Amino acid sequence: MPEPIPRGRPRSEQSRRATLEATRELLHSVGYDRLTIEGIASAAGVSRQTVYRWWRAKSAIVAEAVLDGVIILPGAAAAGGSIAGILNAMGASLGSPENAGLVRALAAAAADDPAASEALYERMTGPTHAALARSIADGVARGALRPDIDPEVAADALIGAVLYRVLTRQDSPPGYGDDLAATVLGATPGTA
Repeated sequence: MPEPIPRGRPRSEQSRRATLEATRELLHSVGYDRLTIEGIASAAGVSRQTVYRWWRAKSAIVAEAVLDGVIILPGAAAAGGSIAGILNAMGASLGSPENAGLVRALAAAAADDPAASEALYERMTGPTHAALARSIADGVARGALRPDIDPEVAADALIGAVLYRVLTRQDSPPGYGDDLAATVLGATPGTA
């Protein structure tokens, strides 16, 4: 059976790229909360209709810009092997004013689009989750953590707590990762 012919004009790569780059620039200058489709279209030199034809919402544009590498969101997986180190780096990075709005946009995009959700997890959350789960498993193996801790479930809980603070616009104070690891895992502060 032949492939269906797509309707409408094909996407212009030049217009798509201009839209993603305009989104990046506007995110830095006005933030996600004040970012609008109209502003993106104007800055990119394309029509609003073009933007709306290709993306359902501003969060979808932001997600595509991140997945395309036009917008770089620092990860926390490289924060080091300690559980608290990963959590502290994640809280500081994701909770920074320039990244917090972006995180909220990506959460909205992931909620709206299963394909974006999967791609964002694979490239961003997944590596951090894996690093955290490895650190937890190492802590269990060393006897620093209870033997009944499931590293995957614990990593879910810890990442969820950090993201909750970002999504609800709460700061993660210095040392929050230490306190979080101690509370959730029962680790002695400084050993996780």
